Amino acid sequence: MAGAEDEAVKRGAVLRAGAALAAASAMLAACSAMIPVHVSGGLERPIATFGADPAKPETACLGGIAVHEMSNSMMRPIWSIGARGRNCRGVRQVVYGQAPEGFETTVEAAPLKPGVRYAVVGYGLTGGPLSRVPWRGGGEVIFIGGQWRSAGGPSSAEQAP
Repeated sequence: MAGAEDEAVKRGAVLRAGAALAAASAMLAACSAMIPVHVSGGLERPIATFGADPAKPETACLGGIAVHEMSNSMMRPIWSIGARGRNCRGVRQVVYGQAPEGFETTVEAAPLKPGVRYAVVGYGLTGGPLSRVPWRGGGEVIFIGGQWRSAGGPSSAEQAP
């Protein structure tokens, strides 16, 4: 009888541990956010804005942003910036090649070319002072016909209307 009770206690402990693991996994998955990054403007100085509606950019607490040329098999960035002191900074937009106040350039900007796919990736923190949640956003864009367009891929980057 004691063996059956011990087995039931062990089974219950395993089920509780499994439920706790599933809950912890769900919480970790919920501990990140996506903020869309939109690219607009000309080829010389495109502008990245943040938020769901490109017509109404939102302030994002940006830790950094990088642009990668997709034809570059090494996937090295062709431009990147990062917030000084590892603290994100609130910005509504970032102009390619220009580090906003509080940021430093980590890779100097290379000239952009029409018809080439670029990956734009931004990251930072969202939420209040007691509940900071990491965010990531971006996608692939291409400059065709005088404007930036989404180039597919895992993207939240979109062209401006």
